[in-house]
Amino acid sequence: MPDELGFDELLADGGPVARLLGKSATGRRKEALFGPDLPVVLLVGGPGMGKGRFLRCVRRHFGPRVPTAYVDCARTECRELAEQRPGSRSEVTEVLRAIALQYGDWDGDGGAIPVPRLYAGLTAAAGSDGLAGAATLVDEVRRFDELLPPRSFWRGVLRGAAQNYLGHLAGLISDPLVGPFVNALIEALFARTSAEGRAALSETYGDYPGAGGQPRAGLRGLAADFQQGAEARRVAESFLLRALRQDVDAAYRSVHGRLSRVGRPALLLDHADNPLGRKLVKPTLEDRELGRHDRLMIFATARREDGGRFLRHAGTTPAAPAVWDPALGGLPVWDRPVAGVPDHAPLWRGVLLIRMPRLTREQQKAETGRLRTRQEGVANTARLRIDSGVHRLSAGRPLFVTRLGQATASLTFDDPVTYTDWALLDARVPAAEDDEGRPVADRPVADVLLEELVVRQYPEELPPEYRGHWLDLLSHLSIAHDAECAQTLMRAVQDDRDERLSAYRIAELLEDSGWPHCPRHFIGDLGLRRLLMRRLHRMRAAGAAWHTDHALLQGHYRDLGDHHPDDLFVTAAAHRMHHLLASDGAHLVTRYLTDTFPARPTREWCEELLAIADAPLIGAPDDRLAHALGETQVRGDSRRRKVDRLLHAAWLSEERTRPLDETVPGALRGPLRELSEELARVADEAVRDQGPEGPDAARAADGAALLVHMARDWGDRADDRQPLKRCRCTEHIGFG
Repeated sequence: MPDELGFDELLADGGPVARLLGKSATGRRKEALFGPDLPVVLLVGGPGMGKGRFLRCVRRHFGPRVPTAYVDCARTECRELAEQRPGSRSEVTEVLRAIALQYGDWDGDGGAIPVPRLYAGLTAAAGSDGLAGAATLVDEVRRFDELLPPRSFWRGVLRGAAQNYLGHLAGLISDPLVGPFVNALIEALFARTSAEGRAALSETYGDYPGAGGQPRAGLRGLAADFQQGAEARRVAESFLLRALRQDVDAAYRSVHGRLSRVGRPALLLDHADNPLGRKLVKPTLEDRELGRHDRLMIFATARREDGGRFLRHAGTTPAAPAVWDPALGGLPVWDRPVAGVPDHAPLWRGVLLIRMPRLTREQQKAETGRLRTRQEGVANTARLRIDSGVHRLSAGRPLFVTRLGQATASLTFDDPVTYTDWALLDARVPAAEDDEGRPVADRPVADVLLEELVVRQYPEELPPEYRGHWLDLLSHLSIAHDAECAQTLMRAVQDDRDERLSAYRIAELLEDSGWPHCPRHFIGDLGLRRLLMRRLHRMRAAGAAWHTDHALLQGHYRDLGDHHPDDLFVTAAAHRMHHLLASDGAHLVTRYLTDTFPARPTREWCEELLAIADAPLIGAPDDRLAHALGETQVRGDSRRRKVDRLLHAAWLSEERTRPLDETVPGALRGPLRELSEELARVADEAVRDQGPEGPDAARAADGAALLVHMARDWGDRADDRQPLKRCRCTEHIGFG
């Protein structure tokens, strides 16, 4: 996948990243957006939207121009290092050390960014473990020596602190107390720094809670809080992050910085919606809310469209952060809203959300064309079928597009008619190497996508004991619609487990994972739903799991009674027919629709028809077009044959697994108009029997008029290649 795929406008010379950083990727100065009060930029989008890829692009393009640090908050290295010495380290201190090292390696305009304030705080925390031996504490402090640039006025402090401490301990005690070591360290820091260094420490640590303007007291308080753990350690860690931001700001405010540094430094936080990421983002938002401004431009990623639940105070009225969508063009607009009490202001006020762009149709075609192997005699029809399937399944999600492109690049195009969406998902991604260089065999693209989109991106709050069968649960839920339907499946699937996840909780976990919500489908993303349906059908031989789940739901809605109201399907009977159509074919469904026409009100009958026709077709021959065109023998009278044609035409339109045949619009209009003529005749007979004011005459006449309208409306939608019933997860199909 080209790293820049879909990001041309974001990374452009005058685009939003260049304007936020005040410098283009070519090194030209740009008028910076916002300031001195800066937002934290949250790049939002669900799995496969390219958030991490975008941060890598920013690092590669702009890293040589402005000081840039990158942290993947999902990696475990910092946590593992912290666990080796929990009394002297934490995951946050290890991350801050890694960030400082990256700024210390900067060799562009202005040179490395020194971090004396952060150094002082980190060493105080590292030397505060009262259970560690003298040698261990010295080694822990010495780890931060690499943060001090050569010829810095901070050099030599560590050696002096160690000598002072060891001399103090000699002949007195064998096990060190935390107080003497920290005191010796802090005194050595102040004794060996210049007046400028002491002023820097006073400016920062004199402001520590309870320090009363005394920087030595502030550093001791930070060390004590770090040892106390829990909330107190969080306060200390937040202050260390503030110290880093002040160091970065000071590097730009100094005389040398004003003369040599252009633009803003960047901090890139991937997977920032996990606990570590929140520990870095939240304190920054809190400080800026209180007017502690800095010039560090933070780009962080989040899967939820609203940026994450942590941005809001519990019990407050939800409000929307500033949002910029690249599809709208222009530049982001942000200004901190006015608030009465800053301490109680919600964090979303300091956030600018940038939605990760979906690939346009042209970008999708360009990517699949780039990946496609050049073959002689490839029919344009075959190429269009594949491009259409990629568009339907991906909805412009970049990872989907690229993986499908890789898988279909070597297809032989023998019979393009067979290239349904299910066939595309069976295509195999070529053998490759994983991130660690290990060989990976070729696999069906559906398996690859499930691995990347689901298995590698578990919801943060999913209990570990459910991870082993999370994919199984979602596979069963792929055929569910509303919460009642989903919960019926969950009760049966988890019947043998002591602990269970309810469908309501799973819906919340999916939302936190960044998957969209659709009012008509429990799995609200069409591509993900197809991946999971395919997996469910193959979970057991001959599609047994698939048929069992559909039979379970048929029984549930049969028990409710045919006339029980249903928000999505009008009646429980229609909901039952939907699952019958998905599992056992159309014969009984046609009979149901024939029997209820014209007994039910025509509008409700049409709504039921469309809801039923959304059923998936997998693992069975696809003879829908032949039925829709009346080319298949159907037992029954003429009305039943009309209904059968209409059902199959609607089924082709709603459960789209291939480009819509040009004959389908006519196949929709014909039966609807013929059924309208039937109702018109019924109305005429009722007028003769009951007079023009009779109820049967009025209802039949209204139904006849409605079917004429439906024939035109559904036919026009089919002509435009759009689904017949608007749905959030299929609206991207549009004219595809």
